[in-house]
Amino acid sequence: MNLDEHYFRYYAPLVEEFLTEVRDLEHPSLEDVKKAGVPEPHFPLFGPGYEKSALRLVIVGQDTAYWGDLREFIAEETKQPGSKLAGALAEFRTHVFTGWGKQRQTFWGFAMMLLAALHGQQDWGLMKQGKMAEILDSFAWAEGNAVELYTSTAKGHKVPWAYWEKVRQAGERFNRVRHLVETLRPHVVLVLYRGLNVPRYFEGCPYEKVGGDGRLTHYRLTEAGVDVFHAPHPRSMNIIEGTDYFCTKLREILAQHRILTPFPEFLQGQEGAQDVMSFLHERSPVRSADFDKYAFVAWVADELRKRDTFMSVPALMDLVNRKGYTTNYGTPFSGGRGSFRLVSGTYHRMVAMGRQDQAHNIAVAFRRPNFEYAYEVE
Repeated sequence: MNLDEHYFRYYAPLVEEFLTEVRDLEHPSLEDVKKAGVPEPHFPLFGPGYEKSALRLVIVGQDTAYWGDLREFIAEETKQPGSKLAGALAEFRTHVFTGWGKQRQTFWGFAMMLLAALHGQQDWGLMKQGKMAEILDSFAWAEGNAVELYTSTAKGHKVPWAYWEKVRQAGERFNRVRHLVETLRPHVVLVLYRGLNVPRYFEGCPYEKVGGDGRLTHYRLTEAGVDVFHAPHPRSMNIIEGTDYFCTKLREILAQHRILTPFPEFLQGQEGAQDVMSFLHERSPVRSADFDKYAFVAWVADELRKRDTFMSVPALMDLVNRKGYTTNYGTPFSGGRGSFRLVSGTYHRMVAMGRQDQAHNIAVAFRRPNFEYAYEVE
C-alpha cells in the first residue's frame, strides 16, 4: 500500500466521526455569513515525492484562514468519502502555495526559504518561478488546529460562536502529532506558532525535550524516533530574532544530530563525502520489486538535483552495490560499461514512463570523474 492509499484509508473513519458530530448542526445560511464561507477542516497535505524523500519534513502552522466551506465539505464527503481530501491534495501538488508567501516573514515565505536552505540552495525566490520542483514535491504541510480558531476568519464572517465551538470540538480529534506519525512517517516536524499546547499535541506519543536555543525548542518522540521543533510564527520571528536566525539554527541543529548532511558540489567518493554516501544509503527506500535498481538511480538523481549537486558514476555504483543491486548477470557493478548502461537505461525508462523531469535529472546529475556528463541525451 502506497502513502496515498494509506492516507485516505487512515483518515476515512476519523472524517466520518467528524461528520457524524457536525452534519446535523444548525449551520449558518449563506446570507448569515455574507456568502464568505464557513471554513472546513484542513488535513495534512504532501507532495508526490514526499514518501521517498531523504528528508521527510512536515511544516505545521496554527490554522488555515479561508479554507473552503464546511457545508460543502459535509455534502461532498457524505456523497463521496475522500473526495475533498483528494481535491486538496491535488491542488497542493500544483505548488499553489508558492504564490502565498511573498516575503520571508510570512508562513509560506519562511517555509520556502527554509526548504531551500536545508537543501543547500540560496535563492528561494526561484521557487515562486516554478524552480526547485524536486524540493517542493518532497515535504508535507499540516495545521495544529484542523478547524481554525474562531478569531481567524469565522468571527469576521459573523459565524455564531456557540456553533463554531461545536465544530471546533468535533475537529479536536485531528489535532495530534500522532496522526502525522502514523500517516506520513516524518523524520522531522516543525511547528510554527507560539500557542502550542505541547502535552496535548503530543498525546499518545512519548516524548522528551532534547534542547533548544531561545524560542526554538527541540523535542524527540522517543518511540517514533521523530524530531519535533517548535518555533514562533515567522511574523513573530521577524520582530525579535529575525527569520534568518531560525533558518540558520535549524540547519545547524539538524546537521548536529545527523538528520541531514551538507553535500559537496561534486560527489565522487572522496573521504569528506562519506557522510553523504551514508546518508543516501540509509535514507533511500527499501530495495523491493517496486523499487529496483533503475528506481534507485532515479531516486539518487532527484536527491542530487534538490541540492544542485553532481555525482560520479563510480560513486553511484558504490551506492548501488551497497544497496545490494546487481547486474543482469547477478554480479556487482564494477564501474565499467555496465555502469553507464544502467544510467542510460534508467534515463530511457523514465522517458517511456512520461517522467521527463526525472529523465532530465538523470542526464545531468551523473558525471564521469573528469566532470563530463555520463550520459548524453541524443
